Amino acid sequence: MTAIFLGCFVALAAAAGWSDLRHRRVSNRLVLVVLLAGLARQGATLQASNVLLGLAGVAVGLALLLPAFAARWVGGGDVKLLAALGMWMGPWHVLLGGVLGVALGGVLAASMAIAGGVGREVAGNLGAAVITMTAPIAPRRPRALIVPLAIPLAVGCVIVQLGGLS
Repeated sequence: MTAIFLGCFVALAAAAGWSDLRHRRVSNRLVLVVLLAGLARQGATLQASNVLLGLAGVAVGLALLLPAFAARWVGGGDVKLLAALGMWMGPWHVLLGGVLGVALGGVLAASMAIAGGVGREVAGNLGAAVITMTAPIAPRRPRALIVPLAIPLAVGCVIVQLGGLS
């Protein structure tokens, strides 16, 4: 990836993370810009196979987070963001970046729960889920306790894109 495209990728990922931190949401407009810029990046190679790989990356990004969205563990903006980043990265790299981002998001969520004084409640919910072999239920939380998952997703994808985990 050329330095210009890499700079655009990092800037767009950072903008999504910043948006989620400030507003606890990633706007559809920003996601659309990320997606279209990724399509332009893939199209700039003038190889149809790259555009197809980008589309496969979109599908993998969606597939990775859709089950978590259905369980109300992540927001729709996070799902759409990872799909849009998949246009840039292709299927394998968005899978790696998404898994790394989710892992980092878990660390962020645990840190926020402990700092917010709800660590014991979260641990009890997870313990009950393990004992009953059911998925934990995500209760409605105040805006300040919503995990800005776009930040760790962006970090994970940027690390992979920079070649840190290929």
